[in-house]
Amino acid sequence: MTRVKKLLAVIAAILAAAGAFLFYQNNVSSNPGGRLIRYMELLNEGEYGEMYDMLDQNSQKSISREDFVQRNKNIYEGISMKDLEVEVTTKKREENVGYKVTMDTGAGRISFSTQTKFVKENGSYQMSWDDSVIFPDLTSEDKVRVETLYGQRGKITDKDGNILAGQGEIDSIGIVPGKMDNSTVKKTAAILGIDEKDIRDKLDQNWVQDESFVPIQKRRGYPQSLLSVPGVMVTKTTERVYPLGEAAAHLIGYVQNGEGKTGLEKLYDSTLRGKNGEMITIQDSDGNIKKKLAVRAEEDGENIQTTLDPELQEALYRQFKDDKSAHAAMNPKTGEILALVSTPSYDNEVFAWGLSQEEWNALSEDPDHPMQNRWKASWCPGSSMKPIIGAIGLTEKKFTADEDFGDTGTSWQKDKSWGKYYVTTLHDYKNHNLPNAMINSDNIYFAKAALKIGKNTMEEQLKRLGFGEKMPFEFGLTESSYGGEDGLGTEIQLADSGYGQGRMLMNPVHMLSVYSAFSNHGNMLQPRLIKAKDSDTKVWKSKVFSQEAVKEIKHSMELVVEDSSGTGHAVKISHLNISGKTGTAEIKDSKDDTSGTELGWFVTFTGKNGEDETVEMISMVENVKNRGGSGYVVRKTRNVLETYMQN
Repeated sequence: MTRVKKLLAVIAAILAAAGAFLFYQNNVSSNPGGRLIRYMELLNEGEYGEMYDMLDQNSQKSISREDFVQRNKNIYEGISMKDLEVEVTTKKREENVGYKVTMDTGAGRISFSTQTKFVKENGSYQMSWDDSVIFPDLTSEDKVRVETLYGQRGKITDKDGNILAGQGEIDSIGIVPGKMDNSTVKKTAAILGIDEKDIRDKLDQNWVQDESFVPIQKRRGYPQSLLSVPGVMVTKTTERVYPLGEAAAHLIGYVQNGEGKTGLEKLYDSTLRGKNGEMITIQDSDGNIKKKLAVRAEEDGENIQTTLDPELQEALYRQFKDDKSAHAAMNPKTGEILALVSTPSYDNEVFAWGLSQEEWNALSEDPDHPMQNRWKASWCPGSSMKPIIGAIGLTEKKFTADEDFGDTGTSWQKDKSWGKYYVTTLHDYKNHNLPNAMINSDNIYFAKAALKIGKNTMEEQLKRLGFGEKMPFEFGLTESSYGGEDGLGTEIQLADSGYGQGRMLMNPVHMLSVYSAFSNHGNMLQPRLIKAKDSDTKVWKSKVFSQEAVKEIKHSMELVVEDSSGTGHAVKISHLNISGKTGTAEIKDSKDDTSGTELGWFVTFTGKNGEDETVEMISMVENVKNRGGSGYVVRKTRNVLETYMQN
């Protein structure tokens, strides 16, 4: 009895399955509306071959399986079709099936309503297909095009809104292969100063035809002799341009393939970069747009306005372009950066438009390292550290400005425990107080000052000034430092730190901030390079120096320029209020090393026509030994101020 029941159950299941199959066949396979839905299911799954099997005989005669598969695949995958939805809008048994289609694409949603005819062949409804099934307005002669709508990159501008980086028109030099002769490559390479192989490689690209214009080099202007070379043409093209060029290359940076690679272009790439859009159209055989199916609009990138003064940037670059140097300038009352210059420099437009192997080799092998950004690094400050040491001592009441430290000549050591080590200075003078020590840049005075301050207090105060701390600034800067794991270390190292030697290292932008305390009642400003709505003056470190210290140091720095014996006297210009401090840092392996080099520093505050401190500027030049030491920097700075301040 049990076996019979089981057999009956199996028979019932088989009959049920057969009934379900017959139901499907009667209600879907032989139902035009159902067949349409099945066709769309296959489309959603990318089963283009099975879709072809659902076409009637006449449709299959009009297009081969291979062409059908390829056309559908190219269109639907080309537009990134997904989330296809279909709704039959007529009765499912009607041969003319009306339906509504909705799909998502890379350019947005496409929706349309249309109808398609089905015919019965061999007991099954087959689609009477043509290209309008894909899109209602599409014919077999038309093409579906996907076009990228490029969002324009934002501009970088100076303090007045003038372009530092933006779109501009330049010359594109190219060759039309069908018009060249055997001498074209050789002559073009010689005129442009590039390798013949680079030209031949470009001419050998797969896409090049006889009538093609093959770009060889982009540049501003070109030798007229190029126009006499067979096959050479020059056209105008639009590229990212950098009007300040080498004068601001390390600061502004450059773009390659739409991506910021260095400088502000890299730092603010996500802000500057536009968002591309997309447009899907039906175009006829002549390329005319018949219908726009979907459009996702492009978005231009945001503009960035800097605080940069291009006149000062260029004036500094012109004076120091042949030196290895770093320069930083700002408004000492607001913290706005006016200039950041590193020399030698490089042409950032060449990087943006296309750099030849020869050009890259020349840059990378240059012993002066033009790609190095020197104002991001830290350097031995030498005597430019003395105002800071003096301000620490006065603030901590370790000595007074008029206190005489005693005349010990031009060579001094604290006691015999220093062995053969002596601190030396260049000038002998009377009354060894703070103002006179600043005027004469006396190493001995400031070595004694450091010892009076003491190791613990010195380290505490240097930390208060931001030494060993990451500075809040748009660019990552090498931190200023004063020693190793043991800090200032020995008593000799402490003494050496008093005049910026020993293990003392300082970043130029950080130095701007520390020196700004002399213009802001002892408060260090936070330097800023980008203008913004909340771009009010910001204090980075509060009350690092006392009011008395600020007053005395400012007065002493004025004397450095005004006094005829002052180390900065050569910068004096009659109609300008200039105060400053020189610095010559010795870079050598030991005290007895005579082959070492020197860094020259000059820090200035300059006011125009009676104004106070409108510009604070710091310049550091490498290898000034036998070139006048810091005096070399003083003379160059005078030239900069005469050019810049007369405007």
